[in-house]
Amino acid sequence: MSQGAPRGRGGTATRLDYVKESQNGDAPSPRFGHTTTFVGDNRVVLFGGATGDSGRYTITADAFMLNASTNTWSRIQAEGSVPFARAAHAAACVDHSQMVIYGGATGGGSLSSDELFLLDIRNEERSQWMSVPVLGTTPGRRYGHTMIFNKPLLIVFGGNNGQQAECDIWVLDVERSPFQWQEVSVIGKRVPLPRVYHSAEVCRDGPAAGMMVVFGGRTAENKSLKDTWGLRQHRDGRWDWVEAPAKRGPPPEPRFQHSCVFLDSKLLIIGGRGPEVTKPLPTAVYDTESCEWRNLASVQRFRHSSWGMGNLLFSYGGFDHKNPSAPTSDLQVLDIERAIAAAQAAGVGGAGEEAPDGSPANDAAAGEALMQPGSTADLAAPAYTGASNSRATASRPAAMGAAEGARPATPPRPARQTGAPGTGRGVDAAPGDVRVSPQVFVSLEKDFTHLVKKVAIETLEEEGRKIHSHNVLANIARTGGDEDVHGKCINALLQPTSWQPDSNPNAFLLNAAEVSRLCDLVLEVLKSQDMLLRLRAPIKVYGDIHGQFLDLMRLFARYKAPTDGEHGDIDSMDYLFLGDFVDRGAFSLETVCLLFSLKVKYPNQIHLIRGNHEDPTINAIYGFRDECRRRLNEEPEDPDSCWNKFNRAFEWLPVGAIIEDKILCLHGGIGGSVNTTAEMSAMQRPLHVAQIPQTPLEQRITDLLWSDPSDNDSIAGVTLNETRDPDGTGRIVKFGPDRVESFLEKNKPLSMIIRAHECVMDGFERFANGRLITVFSATDYCGHHKNAGALLFVRRDLTIVPKLIYPVERTTTMWDPMVMQQRPPTPPRPVPRARKLGEEEPGVEW
Repeated sequence: MSQGAPRGRGGTATRLDYVKESQNGDAPSPRFGHTTTFVGDNRVVLFGGATGDSGRYTITADAFMLNASTNTWSRIQAEGSVPFARAAHAAACVDHSQMVIYGGATGGGSLSSDELFLLDIRNEERSQWMSVPVLGTTPGRRYGHTMIFNKPLLIVFGGNNGQQAECDIWVLDVERSPFQWQEVSVIGKRVPLPRVYHSAEVCRDGPAAGMMVVFGGRTAENKSLKDTWGLRQHRDGRWDWVEAPAKRGPPPEPRFQHSCVFLDSKLLIIGGRGPEVTKPLPTAVYDTESCEWRNLASVQRFRHSSWGMGNLLFSYGGFDHKNPSAPTSDLQVLDIERAIAAAQAAGVGGAGEEAPDGSPANDAAAGEALMQPGSTADLAAPAYTGASNSRATASRPAAMGAAEGARPATPPRPARQTGAPGTGRGVDAAPGDVRVSPQVFVSLEKDFTHLVKKVAIETLEEEGRKIHSHNVLANIARTGGDEDVHGKCINALLQPTSWQPDSNPNAFLLNAAEVSRLCDLVLEVLKSQDMLLRLRAPIKVYGDIHGQFLDLMRLFARYKAPTDGEHGDIDSMDYLFLGDFVDRGAFSLETVCLLFSLKVKYPNQIHLIRGNHEDPTINAIYGFRDECRRRLNEEPEDPDSCWNKFNRAFEWLPVGAIIEDKILCLHGGIGGSVNTTAEMSAMQRPLHVAQIPQTPLEQRITDLLWSDPSDNDSIAGVTLNETRDPDGTGRIVKFGPDRVESFLEKNKPLSMIIRAHECVMDGFERFANGRLITVFSATDYCGHHKNAGALLFVRRDLTIVPKLIYPVERTTTMWDPMVMQQRPPTPPRPVPRARKLGEEEPGVEW
């Protein structure tokens, strides 16, 4: 390997090919049926396999280490309980410099024991093998199976037990001692065929992050397979299989004895053999973003091993199709990103070809069938909770990645490294940053139809100018008592495609006594939860609604609703609402009562935080008090009025939430006085908002609820907020990008802030080089601004996907006209010049 030269760029400019690289040091002998496992620091561990020529094969227990930056091999001389020689086993990295092996064949028709062995090479001078003590039943002896690690679970699937092919699933939680294998029972009738010599890997980036994907293999009848399946676990402990959709591109050829690797969000199927042993098979690439297959150059090997680092795909050993009797010791490398780019530029093996069912690749109906608005990316294999936690709820077939009811544990963040050539995915690298997706979902409609497009973020006014900047286990829903209150409210109001306001503008679904009871119920829940919530992804984040209930229904209709019904995703998704539920809009009661009811039913999946309008001083003059008087036929000044009970509940709302330790969510901002999240956690409830702050604590509360980012990234520091504080008292401020950067630096591992509070024209807007995002969910705010509304979908890999709706023609008054006349709405952030939508094809979201 020439120092400094680009790696893996053989072939031509339009079709890159694998490059055979030279190797140094104590290199292994040619072999097949071995494993190579990336363990961090550019190191790959090779174990076992068979050596020799046809008819004279020798099974080995060799262990070698490769420095993939220099292609230098060294033999691992480990102490301890060295495993017996084996081939066709499985291996997985479970921590930095630690790997485990399981199963395999020992030759002569015999199988290795069912022990789980761990190799610890943290100290290379004294590497150690050990047998992991396991209680109870094991997966048993087998070969040709797969084993992956999706923290905290080892997952073994399939293989042959010496008598037949299997399709069973076994999991072992490495964080739960004593260690014990547990067999997984899956729901549903659609399951993969029993198989051997298949491949499996976990996607750790993109919309399918955390998902284990199985491809191909061979059946008991010696039939080669080309199917792709994902294994997922639901929140309630149930597991099921889902088959991958294939929207376009040539389907992969059937194969077994191949390998697979995930590089970013792309699944690579490398080599293998089909019915004709002498026929090389192309490298097949499955894009989990677009559900598209594409073929690249062939590695021309089977029974080899593979791994990925950065943009490089590596293959070692195995049989060459030209001489399938003698294994090789070749190390081959392909620059996969350049190979895909070259194939796309040349129009090879992808878009424009027919989909597997023969339908045109641009068939819009097929696109809509694959993309359900609001579908999630949630197909991981998470912490095993056991069959006792399962619920007897139905599960319908869904497109792969739709995650209907799937809620896996958070997988490890995709590990990346920098430095030497070929560095990239390693278990020891620092987690990647939170990022905004380059595409957004946009709903285009005049009524309650379901036309959703995926457009490039560059096509959105202000946001298009920012994307390329250089600085750039849950509780199940409550049931039982009080269903007559919150259940009645949910059943009547959570009608995303059909809800219409009452013809009598003074009528309301619930009477005052029922509303009062609902407030008591939600207050009980809020008192049991923290002032600063700790939440998990995936989660949908909503901005200000301000009583524009129809906009809330439109967002639920387009991008799924918090229900366990047909068009819901509450089994797989949390919801976070950033305050300002009431005031200005004509349907504040519908909005706040539905959110309170959902909070009561799903206390640990629906999250509400406080906005500046969840304050009696404010909502007394911006419409909510008058709406309670008029529609509940009450006197708000009565201490036991519904309006007062709402505000007593508001005073127990949290002031913020942190998603996966990375994203701080609040209503207003950090102003000039909020410096740590500990200050937020320490605030005591009931929390009263001082209209004229007199103490540092009162100023922090004001900053959290009222402050805004400065008008653009060039305005640093803390400045007067002339819009909200026209008298110039200095109590309400704007904060610059430097404040955002210093706050995140001081509160690591936080890397982003999401806030609401301001109308923004695209429904969302970035600030501080993308470190802060404003989201606003009400369209055409108060009938003045023609702005879009948005929610932010935070995927499991912490990619943030904006999902938009645009204003529609109104036949009903959405705002309180008296409030609009007396108190015009706060103007939006600087208005973009023009809005234009791209013509991209509707996207497919896993």
